[in-house]
Amino acid sequence: MKNYRKYWMIWILCVLLCAGVQGQSLSLDSCLTLALEHDASVRNAEMNVEMARLVKKQAFTKYFPNISGVALGYYSLNPLVEFDIDDIDNAAARQWLHNYYMQYGHAMGLPESISFAEKGVSVGATLVQPVFMGGQIAHGNQLARVGVEAAELQCDLKEQEVLLQTEQSYWLVVSLKAKRQTVLTALAYLDTLYRDAEGAQAAGLLTRNEVLKVSLKRTEMQSNLLRIQNGIQLAQRALCQMIGVPYTDDIELTDTLAEEMMSPDYLFADPETSVSQRLETRLLDLQIDAARLQRKMVIGEALPHLMVGAGFAYGNLIFEDYASNGLVFASLQVPLTGWWENAYKQKEAALKVQLAQRDYADLTEKMALETRQAWNTLEERYAQLDLAEKMVEEASANLETTRQNYEAGLLPVSDLLEAQALLCQALDQQVDFRIDYKMAVSRYQQLTR
Repeated sequence: MKNYRKYWMIWILCVLLCAGVQGQSLSLDSCLTLALEHDASVRNAEMNVEMARLVKKQAFTKYFPNISGVALGYYSLNPLVEFDIDDIDNAAARQWLHNYYMQYGHAMGLPESISFAEKGVSVGATLVQPVFMGGQIAHGNQLARVGVEAAELQCDLKEQEVLLQTEQSYWLVVSLKAKRQTVLTALAYLDTLYRDAEGAQAAGLLTRNEVLKVSLKRTEMQSNLLRIQNGIQLAQRALCQMIGVPYTDDIELTDTLAEEMMSPDYLFADPETSVSQRLETRLLDLQIDAARLQRKMVIGEALPHLMVGAGFAYGNLIFEDYASNGLVFASLQVPLTGWWENAYKQKEAALKVQLAQRDYADLTEKMALETRQAWNTLEERYAQLDLAEKMVEEASANLETTRQNYEAGLLPVSDLLEAQALLCQALDQQVDFRIDYKMAVSRYQQLTR
């Protein structure tokens, strides 16, 4: 599945690159897909998973025999072993051998002294098979499996984090472009109003101060437009950096805020049930499992270790003639003085298990509170949508009424400008509320999946 997703990401990236720098169209889903492929922290997390799997494979090799070869050669200035008749402690035996050697030794060609181990070589191999190592091999393999699962969960969490950040960046660009449209509409309205005001001034219906007020409002709106344009450019650059595509000024985001916002009731999930299914909870479970396995590893250090093995050698290390030999052996190691130190290690490991269990209880309670708070935020954001709709409707109606009264000569231009500013403010707030609601939905879904 991961390989399929990887190829799909590469295909999307190639399509975007082949499209050139003109008129790129990006949907939210394509940005999320590209972000997972491009983000360095996600790739690092995937490498951590691969390293954990290699550690697991290393631990598995401990079940098999350890085979090693050895080669040895030496040459000494003097023989390592020399022995003659004078080295015998018993005086009577020494004298008898002297007499015997004087009578027969020379005739028989016997040397007066014996020496050997002056030079030699040897090659061989040994095989050692662990039989019982206090359970350390089995527990070490279990700990390695826990490490692999923990690395995979951390990778999934990192992907969720990147997806949320990318979605936030995407909707930031969308919101800024929506606000830019609001400013452009307001500027078009002010341009028309300015032309009408100049005509009214020429006809003696308005004072110069009234025209200046409209002109100042136009300047203020143009300044706002420039600030929003700069914000859009920076936000688009940040988004392009996240997803790894070339930056252009004319990137088109296909997802907008025009669709209807559905009630969040269909998203509700029981907080306790949701917490039990979260990746963070599974990580806390693995933390407890790892602490328990580490405690068993410590206990295994104090238990007897039994190994069996065999060896074979061929050479002339001692005598000049080459010879071969083999042996089998068994080794039983029982730690005695290490019990004292190991007792403290076991207490430390037991405390780490308790610490992991307390972390689990504390953090799962906090996650349940976090889920409830996310739901409350989601409901608040949805309620704000209705308020924003009403504010836009009221501001639009107020602007229309004020415009009619202004054209009838009942209100000054300052009231018309204020009404128009209130509508812009209501529209901007509506955009902010819609973005906040979308992000609240994404956050709640992340906590309850």
